[in-house]
Amino acid sequence: MAAESHLQEEEHLDVLTRTGEKTGVSKLRPVPFHLPPIDRSERPLSLVHRDGDYHRAVHVWIYSESTQELLLQKRADCKDSWPGQWDISSAGHISAGDSSLLSAR
Repeated sequence: MAAESHLQEEEHLDVLTRTGEKTGVSKLRPVPFHLPPIDRSERPLSLVHRDGDYHRAVHVWIYSESTQELLLQKRADCKDSWPGQWDISSAGHISAGDSSLLSAR
């Protein structure tokens, strides 16, 4: 029986300057098809995170005006940064060439 492989899709992220301008470089971000309960050290790290590059992300905050409550989520234990911590309602990277509005949807 063959060993289970961690199949992945590919996503590229635009690398930015300190002022948020695109550099014309994009870097690979491995995207697991599923997140099995494996040691985080076995997961490939996004190259922009590994290299400390500036890159774009989108954050969506869900707030109920009637109850004055903010919806939070707990990050998965397998995340590269801040595993198992409370976080904003929804967030994610913006793929190379995409807009922030498209990514937020």
